[in-house]
Amino acid sequence: MLLARTILLMTCALVLIAQTDTNPPASSGGEYSGPAILSRGETPAAQTAAPIAFRPYVNLNGIYDTGVLDVATTPTGEIVNRDLYGLELSLGAYTYHTWKRTTLALDYKGNFRHYNNASWDGTDQFLSLILTHRPTKRVSFTLRETAGTYSRNYFLTSTLGALDPNLLEIPQNDIYDNRVIFLSTSADMTYHTSARMSFNFGADGNVVRRESSALYGVTGAVARADMQYRITRHSTLGADYRFTHFDYTRGFGNSNIHSVGINYSTQLSAHVQLSARVGGARVASSSLTVVPLDPAIAALLGVSVGIQAAYRLNYAPDVQVRLADSFRRSQLSLTYTNAVNPGNGVFLTSRNNAATVSYTYSGVRYWNFGMDATYGHMTALVQTVGAYTTYGGGVGATRELGKNLHAVLRLDSRHYNIGGTSSFTHTENRATIGIAYSPGDVPLALW
Repeated sequence: MLLARTILLMTCALVLIAQTDTNPPASSGGEYSGPAILSRGETPAAQTAAPIAFRPYVNLNGIYDTGVLDVATTPTGEIVNRDLYGLELSLGAYTYHTWKRTTLALDYKGNFRHYNNASWDGTDQFLSLILTHRPTKRVSFTLRETAGTYSRNYFLTSTLGALDPNLLEIPQNDIYDNRVIFLSTSADMTYHTSARMSFNFGADGNVVRRESSALYGVTGAVARADMQYRITRHSTLGADYRFTHFDYTRGFGNSNIHSVGINYSTQLSAHVQLSARVGGARVASSSLTVVPLDPAIAALLGVSVGIQAAYRLNYAPDVQVRLADSFRRSQLSLTYTNAVNPGNGVFLTSRNNAATVSYTYSGVRYWNFGMDATYGHMTALVQTVGAYTTYGGGVGATRELGKNLHAVLRLDSRHYNIGGTSSFTHTENRATIGIAYSPGDVPLALW
């Protein structure tokens, strides 16, 4: 019910914005609004006026997927994976509107798939909303809402740079192709004591549920605060504190995380921003563990092991770095994260070491080219399992055909293993070719 209400709210916001003037907002005399601060979930795209105010798209693609992984095994105990082909209808829109004191941005994307094996037909849906309101010159409020559902673990949850997925704990690094439903919400208040000094207070909540009873769901809550000081016109330095709590479904288990960090954000040039947060986290986790019984007790009960509650205390780095280079016809993003996250349905509270790079270019007439690459290394803090390592990438291009039509070609691949090559290894690939409709003055971008 909560997910349905959130989707209804975001849909109404999309209709409202679509009915407003679609001219991009004028910049405030070329004044730079300040570097994006990671502890507040800000992104470079949200700091500048975008070249478009409303851009919808609809795609019809032929798809070929290999290595689709189900939460099941064969009678001999082997994991089941399949190769599938079919059609996919994708649609979405990115839009915003700026009033005198309020800015509203909305991103929607979804798809509907039909495979040669109808039991794998499905849909992925994603909505995000960011509302910022400044009632006075010193106070501003920011509301972020994100909701979605997907059944393929390659599903991309990035939102055209408008939302930081690490802030709201959006599900990442899933192993199985299994239905996931998630909802995240965030509210912040920022108070400017002067033109240089500001304080931010925020709270987040998130829920993740997975269709398979074999996989863990999670409910989380975050309370945070920070202080930032503009040391120069283009640079900001500050400190933050964050408390995070995770609870898991399917039994006993939770984590409490205290994290502190130093933030530094700077505008290196008119189009390049660097944001960094460096800190550490104290992770206290409760879980169930298997322990051997005393021989006398084992002889009495007829079993050799028992289950008891366990408490684990870990200290881990909490680091995030982002470099963004944004021009009208090209965008480059580099991110690195080394932090604790709630896991992926198989792993519980884990330390996640991840890096991503994405680039898109529209400088060639009629064409847009894009690529991305990812690497991740996840280590469980409350389970005795091997590390989960994943890496992959994608390349693609769109060709403007005229009358707002675009030809689309994209190739993606993802490889992952658990505990090294002698344990579980798996590779998934996807090929996409089709046609898209998207009005705009530049070729359609895939990233």
